[in-house]
Amino acid sequence: MNSQLHLHLESMEHGSVLLEGRLPGTLLDLGDDPTVRNVGDISYKLTAERKSHEILVRGTVEAPMELECSRSGLFFSTIVQESAFLRDYSNSDLKGHINLTEDIREAVIINIPAYPVSPEARSKDFVLPGISTDEDPDPAPSAWSALDDLNLP
Repeated sequence: MNSQLHLHLESMEHGSVLLEGRLPGTLLDLGDDPTVRNVGDISYKLTAERKSHEILVRGTVEAPMELECSRSGLFFSTIVQESAFLRDYSNSDLKGHINLTEDIREAVIINIPAYPVSPEARSKDFVLPGISTDEDPDPAPSAWSALDDLNLP
């Protein structure tokens, strides 16, 4: 698998170009982040077209990964996605090709939530693992209960 995505300008001589494929998840360089694991390949489906003096690239970019839930501390699987990937490149700055790799990497990293929450933790019935929700069947009497029973004239 190629670890770079280059768009060669001569491929656009006859109109727009569809770019579809995968880049390795190691491209994201998240190996040292303890809150992210099992990063899969980055999938992309992009369309590049020439618009006057610019090249417009748009489409979707996504990568599966496991994130640590900020509520439960447990890892959950998710897909981090940029469904409105949009970049423009000036023709005058280009030298025969465009390297889209860094822009794809950035699109995925920016969309990783700062405080990810698993779907289970979003539920109103969510309880942290290992914590019992059973109420004590015989609660200790309150210090105020004696005052509640007083019958003052």
